[in-house]
Amino acid sequence: MIRLFGVLSLRLWLLMVAGFMAGCENTAVSTKAIDSDNGYSDIAGINFAVGKPAPTFTIPGADGNKISLADYRGKKNVMLLFYRGYWCPFCIGHLDDIQSLFPKLADFNVQLLALSPDDAENSQNLAKRFDQPYLFLSDPDLAVTDLYGVRKDEDLPHPAVVLIDKAGVVQWFYVGEDYKKRPSAKQLETVMQRVFK
Repeated sequence: MIRLFGVLSLRLWLLMVAGFMAGCENTAVSTKAIDSDNGYSDIAGINFAVGKPAPTFTIPGADGNKISLADYRGKKNVMLLFYRGYWCPFCIGHLDDIQSLFPKLADFNVQLLALSPDDAENSQNLAKRFDQPYLFLSDPDLAVTDLYGVRKDEDLPHPAVVLIDKAGVVQWFYVGEDYKKRPSAKQLETVMQRVFK
């Protein structure tokens, strides 16, 4: 009887988790945001613009080594992705979706830098989970988040994607108030075809 109750409790718990996760799917952003040559933001105060140099930074990666945006200048385009943290199912869903882009990222010579307020240990655990050429960066004091002007509140950034060319110039961006809406992999591919042709 106790064993049956334990099995039923586990099944109920698994169903609840599956239901929660099913409700945590990201919604693709509007076509207007994707098609905009000037980028898109529905928040005030961002500190970058299309056609201007991206704010440069140096912060620790998941492995503890310092990563600098300047390291990619003249070598690779960059997709800078601000996400809320390892605990956010919408963020994990977005990172999962972007995995389908990896062949295209290579075609467009793009390095993905995923930045969150997570500490190095949680960033490293997430890096192991994805086992992709993502570089997870730790911004626990939100210094880079503030540099870009995408802080949501005391502890979190707004979800954001910034496409930066090899010259270090912003080519497109999306910054959204709604943490459930993010550019899909397909939408990002469309933008990269346009800006990194």
